[in-house]
Amino acid sequence: MNDTSETNRRAGKIIALLQEKVRLEPNHRRLFYLVFAILWLSGALWLVAEWRKPGDLGPVRTPVQTLSMKIHGAAMLGYLAMLGTLWTHVRRGFALRANRLSGTLVIGVNVVLLLSGWMLYYVTEDVLREWSSLIHWSIGMATVLLLSGHILLGRSIPKLPNTEERVDTNGGLPWRQKKSDNYHGRGG
Repeated sequence: MNDTSETNRRAGKIIALLQEKVRLEPNHRRLFYLVFAILWLSGALWLVAEWRKPGDLGPVRTPVQTLSMKIHGAAMLGYLAMLGTLWTHVRRGFALRANRLSGTLVIGVNVVLLLSGWMLYYVTEDVLREWSSLIHWSIGMATVLLLSGHILLGRSIPKLPNTEERVDTNGGLPWRQKKSDNYHGRGG
């Protein structure tokens, strides 16, 4: 294969990538938000129940905690499936240099939550479980702020004055956008 055909093949891949959208389709976005909300609220319910639990119960779980953990576990399975559907979103965002920092943080936080949740389920040593729990619920509660920030940053990528060019918020060059393009759900 010569250099010209390799260059053309790469250019074709880049053009195909640029034709994809970063923002999720409306139904995909709504389902993601719904699953995330159920996951977050069920975790918050468990945490409130833990804090309000009488001290004499010790490690025994209340019925509210038991129910919230069942919901949290089911929602976690749905959330992991939803995360798997975001590959194009992540790939496109990285290629366009859009929201790289917040996107990387969202990915990293999800990995930490996955690992700490796994440890809560499988580790039996008390000290390790206590640390895993603290890490899981403190990061989990903050995740709503991180995800909201990522979404708001994605919706606020500025246009250059009097043009249809969007500013690359990560220090690269701006890229052109036609009026017909639907970048982040908004026409030019």
